[in-house]
Amino acid sequence: MKRFFNQRLEGLLLLGLGLMIFKLYVSGHLTKLIAPKMVPYALAALFAFLVISLLRMKKQKHGVHHCDCESDGESSPSTLVLKYSLFFIPILLGFILTDFTLSGEVLAKRGMANQQPQKVSSYDKGKHTNGEKITVTDDNYFEVLDDLLNNLDTIEGKEIELTGFIYREDTFTEKQMAISRLSMSCCVVDATLYGYMVNGNVDGMKTNDWYTITGTLKKGSYKGEAVPVIDLKKSKKIKAPEEAYLYENVQIIQ
Repeated sequence: MKRFFNQRLEGLLLLGLGLMIFKLYVSGHLTKLIAPKMVPYALAALFAFLVISLLRMKKQKHGVHHCDCESDGESSPSTLVLKYSLFFIPILLGFILTDFTLSGEVLAKRGMANQQPQKVSSYDKGKHTNGEKITVTDDNYFEVLDDLLNNLDTIEGKEIELTGFIYREDTFTEKQMAISRLSMSCCVVDATLYGYMVNGNVDGMKTNDWYTITGTLKKGSYKGEAVPVIDLKKSKKIKAPEEAYLYENVQIIQ
């Protein structure tokens, strides 16, 4: 009887995992946990979970009258609770949670990346720093950052406009913040924070709120590394975008 119950429970847990992935997919939350390139694998897992679940349920139904030959080697109730809770808790959280973004406390512990991102695909280096005004978009975010880091001595006084969320660390002054974005390569575990240091009248801009800002560039530093810094000219608070992550395929130059 215990084996019959365990098989039924395992089938239900696998079914729950499949339904959780389906729920995240149709609600648009799946790409807050994994990069879009991983979505096909998640959908394949969804299908596998459903099939295995049905097979598991069918197996226990047909095997209920068979001899329970493994009854002597069954785990203790506490071990079973621990084992199944490893599946049940993520399933429960997947259904009840509505906000899957990283909290400000988690981001503050990680800090901004002070390494240089570079696109895997080639592009015309320097093209973003040749003009007088630089407009940063989701598509060119890493290209622009790469150009600025490689041309720090020539960016003085150039105007830049970009969008991101406000990020702060304990070491920042009242006149400092960062305008930041999160990049995801595979899943939320490897999410990396990229941003630009901003100086100016920023004390009224709340951490984690989203803004579009305009300012002028200059050479500065962050944790001992030379980085582009923005002197704030104007800012506009906006709603957080539906797709908050950047999914650029990047390499990190140590």
